[in-house]
Amino acid sequence: MSKIKLKVSFIGGFGKSFEEVAVEEDSTYLDLLNIFNINPETVLILKNGKPVPIDDRVEGGEIKVLRVISGG
Repeated sequence: MSKIKLKVSFIGGFGKSFEEVAVEEDSTYLDLLNIFNINPETVLILKNGKPVPIDDRVEGGEIKVLRVISGG
C-alpha cells in the first residue's frame, strides 16, 4: 500500500507550526489526529480553507488543524 504525503499546519497553541507526515492511502483524518495525539473534539480540520469531516479519507497536500476554543 502506498503512502500519502501531507504538510500539516497547526493553529492555536499546539507548540509547533507545521509538520510533514506520510500516512497510508486509506487513512482518515481521525487516523491523522491520532498520530499527533490530538482529541478530535478540540479541533477543526481544514482542507483548502474548508472544514472536512474527520471520517473522510485523507488526500495529499496541505491541511490545517485549528484548535477550537470555547468559553462561557
